[in-house]
Amino acid sequence: MASSACRSSAARWLRRSSPRRSGPPDASVVIVSVGANDVRWSDLVRLCAAAPSCDDRASTAFFQNRLARFALDYRRLLHNLAALPHRPAVLVSEYYDPFGPDVDCLGKDGLTQQKVQVLRSRLTALNAVLRQGAETTGFTTVKPNFAGHELCSDQPCVQGAADRAPLHPTDAGGLAIALADQQALPATAR
Repeated sequence: MASSACRSSAARWLRRSSPRRSGPPDASVVIVSVGANDVRWSDLVRLCAAAPSCDDRASTAFFQNRLARFALDYRRLLHNLAALPHRPAVLVSEYYDPFGPDVDCLGKDGLTQQKVQVLRSRLTALNAVLRQGAETTGFTTVKPNFAGHELCSDQPCVQGAADRAPLHPTDAGGLAIALADQQALPATAR
């Protein structure tokens, strides 16, 4: 089984590439993991933490603009994937909820329950774009579940504000995502 995980720069490459001349010609599975970097998720969370409110007009407009631009690029990416020879199975990863029910530990970083609710609504919007695009093209969506391993847990699957790559998965989070992807694979690709 060949697989290809697309981050923001890889997604840009695939969007520009001709599906007939590029891409993994013998791939049986392509895993797409895009969106968070494209909408500048980490910047949105940092801005939210520093601001008195996350749902002001400026940050809302910034998010909506980034999401609309991403949606256009994402559609092109899906179109190119649908045109790949050999019709590989395509899995589209939705973004995980890094926060969980207990967000008290995030107060020191400037995130309150109300701010986290706004951020969750933005994640919901991003995941809706990912899901709708995948469904439209007949691809499978995968929703990694970090329940019990969010930021304020004893064993988070998400890197915290002081870590090297805040809000990105830890090694355990990467494994949880990979296992979710594996479970979503069609039986012929396992």
